[in-house]
Amino acid sequence: MSGSVQQGRIRSGFLAAAASLSLMVLSSGCSTTAVIDGAKPTAETLETKKQLLEMTGGRRVKVVWNQNADKDQKLCLFDTKDAAIHELPFCGSSPLLSKDGRCVFASVGKAPDERAVKMFDTKTATVTELSKGPANNLLAVWTDPKTSRTWVFVNASGDKNEAWNDAKGGPIYRYPVDNPSARELFWDRTSSHFYLMFSEDGTRACLEPSWANIGQLKLAFTADGKVDQDKSVFKAFGGGCFPSMAPDNSYRLFRLDGDHSSVTMCDADNANPRKVPTLDMLKERNIPGNCWLTRWSTDARYISLIAPAGDKARIWLGRLDEGATKFEKWVPVSPDGGKQCWQSQAWIEPGKSKK
Repeated sequence: MSGSVQQGRIRSGFLAAAASLSLMVLSSGCSTTAVIDGAKPTAETLETKKQLLEMTGGRRVKVVWNQNADKDQKLCLFDTKDAAIHELPFCGSSPLLSKDGRCVFASVGKAPDERAVKMFDTKTATVTELSKGPANNLLAVWTDPKTSRTWVFVNASGDKNEAWNDAKGGPIYRYPVDNPSARELFWDRTSSHFYLMFSEDGTRACLEPSWANIGQLKLAFTADGKVDQDKSVFKAFGGGCFPSMAPDNSYRLFRLDGDHSSVTMCDADNANPRKVPTLDMLKERNIPGNCWLTRWSTDARYISLIAPAGDKARIWLGRLDEGATKFEKWVPVSPDGGKQCWQSQAWIEPGKSKK
């Protein structure tokens, strides 16, 4: 397993005004040369920007997702700053945004020896291959509020190209972004699947040890900051899929219900479970179907998902009320009639409404 870091400088359309730029990407998972057209706003993306800023009270929003999931898995990024959808310079899946919204992380490759985690820095236009080899499926990215150090969490789920419900990921490992070779065991008391997400302080995490088995990790740490597995506990909360942990310290957790029309939302330690409908945006438009791939953003009031599930899937961003009892509003992010969308995450500029 390589801990080497490969970097390629990239000048993209959203970092310069050029309309079309060629670039070289040092990558084992995709072709080494690509051409990116300078993305420009359209009437549709300008309307998306308007609706998102209205929903967030003027706070900037970034949303990253992958599309054509069974083909080339292109990575897309929408930013209200320029109201354009940008195609990132490498293919990948399971995209995540850093807490500050600056970097995009994603899994690349399918065969175990091709699996890697790559990071795209939207400020410097740099692609970095953080890790490569088996057990490098990206699970989570978390920034320690005490040290400001960002950690990447990975496992072996999908290494054998098994179906999602059969993907046994085994132990979870972590490494710091600034020193990927310092990889260490994080958790091996249960198996792991595709889903892991942390509270802001890192003491709680949602975990899916096996398909449709959702629960919470309550974590204890040693004096040097490593997880003390003997004092940490996993507690099952119930069935479902696509779970998420609130990115603040409320310790709320949700799981998508079996009919994919609502989430079961619970407060800290599984208290006050309630169903929160997730399909209002489809019902208002008389669109049949359900939703999939729910994920909390970097702000506890906002959640992204795809709806309707299937080849017409779009990315939506929804705003919860303060008590997380209902969704107040939904905004479509990806284009109507565009390519099928898949996994996503949103970054919301920290702070209060600017309006």
